[in-house]
Amino acid sequence: MDRINGLRAVGSRDAHSPLSRAERAESYRGRAISASSAEERFLEAYRAARAAAGALLIPGTRRRGPSDVWHRLAAEVPDLGEWATAFGGYSDLAAAVEVGLPRTVPPRMADDFLWAVGRFLDLVDQRLGVLGPAA
Repeated sequence: MDRINGLRAVGSRDAHSPLSRAERAESYRGRAISASSAEERFLEAYRAARAAAGALLIPGTRRRGPSDVWHRLAAEVPDLGEWATAFGGYSDLAAAVEVGLPRTVPPRMADDFLWAVGRFLDLVDQRLGVLGPAA
């Protein structure tokens, strides 16, 4: 049974479905929370944001022009354009950390970034109609 935020996700069996991508984003966020280094925390949080953005994109609508997730998010979901711009600004750092280039990510920056990603994931969950666990 697929779960998002402790609830059953209906119709999320396809690995590329919006709910599966949102579930993957939550998994990355969990890994970011438990990361032992600021670089790992940042990278897992970035992956979470990227997966969440992918959950909102319309499959098969690639057009000419930039095809990265942040440009597509800004084009397809304009009211999230500021989020796309903000997270897109971290793409080079994330790519460098991912391939092991020596980059220092200050712990405070990683923590702040993870917090922002959490807010973004909450927005994505709202868009997808995913409710959190009952209080």
